[in-house]
Amino acid sequence: MVCADLVTAGELEAVFGPTNYQPRTNWLPSLSPVKYAVQNTGGVSCTWGNDDVPVGGVANRAYQELTVQVLPDANAAQLERHTGDDPLDDSPAFGDTSSTRCVGSIRLCTSNIVVGDAWIDVFVDGVAVAEPAADADVTAIVAPVLTAITSRMSVAANNVAPTAAIDARTDCDVILPAETVQSVFEAAELPGYSIYNGGGWSVMTGAATLAGVTRCMVGPSGSDAMLANLEMLPHGAWALSAAEVERGVWDNHEAVSVAGVTEQSYLVCPVGAISACSVDFVVGDAWVRLGTFIDGQNPVSAPDPGKVLELAGYVASTLK
Repeated sequence: MVCADLVTAGELEAVFGPTNYQPRTNWLPSLSPVKYAVQNTGGVSCTWGNDDVPVGGVANRAYQELTVQVLPDANAAQLERHTGDDPLDDSPAFGDTSSTRCVGSIRLCTSNIVVGDAWIDVFVDGVAVAEPAADADVTAIVAPVLTAITSRMSVAANNVAPTAAIDARTDCDVILPAETVQSVFEAAELPGYSIYNGGGWSVMTGAATLAGVTRCMVGPSGSDAMLANLEMLPHGAWALSAAEVERGVWDNHEAVSVAGVTEQSYLVCPVGAISACSVDFVVGDAWVRLGTFIDGQNPVSAPDPGKVLELAGYVASTLK
């Protein structure tokens, strides 16, 4: 099953109006070890849409996105988590069980579907509907696409070999030492740890569980603030391969070097913008993303990229 097998051009036109959207597996908002875990577990993650991505949580009415994620061989525990989220009485049913929500005011739909052993997440934003739109108006446009995807997966679901789960590392205190984070960011107090799931329960987080994604967060104790966070995908080095670079996956990043890392690394740390920073690099066959919030209230300053790379070098040394 590949992206072109999931959604047709006619179905895209029915949802968005006339388009020439091509499937993407390297959609920028989905570029992270957690979100790429779907592919690492034999699944499919595909997006069709435009480049009018909302920035800073501000809605953009021109934005259009259809993302389909499929975990072809979900295990029983994951399916139980899915079916525990019972659909509303007026929610259309797809597959063996499903939960679908459409909101007319923002032209958006989400659907979580199980058919056989396959677990499917669908996210649709920017549905082409006359405004003001009721929830039912958006549902009527999206439902045929959900039906078609479900039908296609019901045929393909049993053709994928089960994925053996990998245990994630939980020794965040070793991988991302609090003392080092405190030193690099000159924090007044020694920060504490938490291990986070991120994104609720979904195909993406289910796949991350199977793939053994390690997720650590370091920040002031007793606070929701975050100084640094780390995601690591075992066997995920392919995401930074020459083939992915040629496809333009890392075009919006700065090519950099991380101490102790032989392969090319990629940094996002926009000086002058109020933004988080992140650096992606490879250790062994694992893809590591180190994210930092140096000061969430103020623009990134000139010395900040250096601090991010300094911390990345420490992290790389702990993973050797």
